[in-house]
Amino acid sequence: MPKVAPVIVAAVPIPDDLNADQLLDYGKQILYGLLDKQIRVVSYACDGTEVERSVQRLFVKIADRVIRHVIKNPREGCPDTEVVIGVFRGQPVVMVQDSKHGLKTFRNNLFSGARLLTLASYTAIYRRIQELAYEDGTPLYHRDVHKLDRQDDNAAARLFSAATIEFLIKHHPDYLGEIIYLFIFGELIDAYQNRAIAHQERIKLVLRARYFMDYWQAYLQSAGYSEMQYFLSREATDIARYIIDGLIGLVVVYRDHLDGTLPLLPWLHSSETCEHVFGEARQIVKDFTMLDFFYMLTKLRVKLYEAVLRGNSSDFKARANGYNHTYLDTKGIDTQILATFPTNDDIQDAAQQAMEECESLVALLGLDPSMLQDTLARQTQLPAIDSWYTSADDSIYSSDDDESDGQHDDDSDSDMEENADDATELQEIMDDIEQDKYRFSSTQEEELTRLSCAAVAITSDEMAKMYVVIFLVFRYCLVMTQNPSFLVP
Repeated sequence: MPKVAPVIVAAVPIPDDLNADQLLDYGKQILYGLLDKQIRVVSYACDGTEVERSVQRLFVKIADRVIRHVIKNPREGCPDTEVVIGVFRGQPVVMVQDSKHGLKTFRNNLFSGARLLTLASYTAIYRRIQELAYEDGTPLYHRDVHKLDRQDDNAAARLFSAATIEFLIKHHPDYLGEIIYLFIFGELIDAYQNRAIAHQERIKLVLRARYFMDYWQAYLQSAGYSEMQYFLSREATDIARYIIDGLIGLVVVYRDHLDGTLPLLPWLHSSETCEHVFGEARQIVKDFTMLDFFYMLTKLRVKLYEAVLRGNSSDFKARANGYNHTYLDTKGIDTQILATFPTNDDIQDAAQQAMEECESLVALLGLDPSMLQDTLARQTQLPAIDSWYTSADDSIYSSDDDESDGQHDDDSDSDMEENADDATELQEIMDDIEQDKYRFSSTQEEELTRLSCAAVAITSDEMAKMYVVIFLVFRYCLVMTQNPSFLVP
């Protein structure tokens, strides 16, 4: 037999400066290779970086076709929730973000001094959480807020835990911004991490977060506040959308596009498994190549088996511990519930419940949900003053071309324009408002009050000038009567 020379394959590490298009090429090879081996890939999870989200968007663009699942908004005119799922060689693949990374992103947004999270009359700020960590009986540690490890899963879990929210409600009920913020986004992540709740409940949790974010943005828009300063960061907003749409997409795929009834374990649809394997590999060879990885498979198998055996004993009290992998934790798991999927009507019921709960929270913040619904429906800010006029008022500004007979009285038009001063215009607007022709938010009403005061000031100024003119004329007449030659040179 001819001798075959041994071939040594040296794996070249992927550099850190690859763009989305280059990473897409690698991703396509992996995805299509798995599909060709009859491995049914259901999700593609990333850990939140900008380039990885770009790769996910590119994957959806190159899909053979897409599945669009729409959940109608319970409020008329407000935007519906549309989930787009790419199909590759007949297999639907849902784009999701790692839920634990999402939780740390929401924590970092709260702790960032670059923006002030403004929730109507309340704010959510780092300073209050920092003070909370130093109080007696607090569920937080000092290291959760001071010299914080931003990759610490346990610190993020403690911040958004029920214990922290309960402590805030009991000792600081006026910290309503922090309470609602932690509740909304903590429950959003719990929709993935909870082992026991039904999938209909999970959908309600993610839709509640979706509707709350919509209302939050509508409030900032109607109040004229910049989202760059008073809302979540662009990255956090994008990650939240992927988390919300991802869970709904997973339920749809498991329900409609997989053979048999398989339980959906949403906490496994993450990058946590890969991070754990690579973390264990780096403990064996810190900067390993593909060849090193092949040689260490036996040791890795032992380490992962050990992780399975202690999968139910995660130490949530650990501090500055970095990643805390819990994907093997099966405590409280209910596979029967996880294998039962809601119908479209059930999902619509969940949307109704999510909206009602969201509006209760919005009202608790001091906002009128109906006003925000109008803003969501219009998707515009308060119209300019010119747009408030009725058709009769518009005739004041009619041009030559607007006249049906092409004739008009120049003197009459000029007189009307001169009479339409600021005070008159504002008074006409206020008259329309008093007749309930318009509906405004509290912020807009404050602006109208300011304009009313301006109208009064303008009118008072004009009256003062008129009295001055009358006084001067009267004085002139008096002087001329007493001494007619006073002004004669």
